[in-house]
Amino acid sequence: MAKTPCKCEKGERVLLVEGKDDCHVIMHLCQAHNLLETFCIHDCNGYEKVLKVLWDRLQRSPQSRPKIIGIVLDADIDIMARWQQLTDKLKKYGYTLPAQPDKQGTIHPSVDKYPRLGIWLMPNNIEPGMLEDFLKQLALPDTLATAQSCVKCARRRKVTYFKEAHVSKAEIYTYLAWQDEPGKPFGQAITAHVLQPETEIAHQFTDWLNRLFSV
Repeated sequence: MAKTPCKCEKGERVLLVEGKDDCHVIMHLCQAHNLLETFCIHDCNGYEKVLKVLWDRLQRSPQSRPKIIGIVLDADIDIMARWQQLTDKLKKYGYTLPAQPDKQGTIHPSVDKYPRLGIWLMPNNIEPGMLEDFLKQLALPDTLATAQSCVKCARRRKVTYFKEAHVSKAEIYTYLAWQDEPGKPFGQAITAHVLQPETEIAHQFTDWLNRLFSV
């Protein structure tokens, strides 16, 4: 991975992500699963900027393009709308994506002189959601259920101010607030096993990374 975490301006194998939280979660999962450092991560600071950086790197000369590009994006409220947007834009470069995302993570072979391409839609390539929905699947179920109950109670009492789309954020931060050293950052919480790196979804994600970059 790059010497400066989360900012990979150059590299033949690069993973583009929406933010620093994504970057640190991925780095700590890779460490937990002993993945070889075969790629670097670039925090693009938002969904639209991930696409901007992707198009920029695809439009470089063949000698300057990465050999492999992965992108990790939030599915948000409509996973198929997001998938269709990617499908339509990538056609320009000769990529033909399947009708729906591969639940194990999509990998498209290189096309002409364009890179091998991988796509993961958070949380699990099937459901709408975001990074925090992925992290909820790493949480201890009983503690998470209690945190979710507390968030629901607070909403019923009208003492919350977050958007409907951010309920998962409120739930995972409530969960982390109850741990030893409350409020650990996501990556550190994985290393401390406050968020469990041995869950099925965590292994599916790092297996996708391994299949994408270990060629």
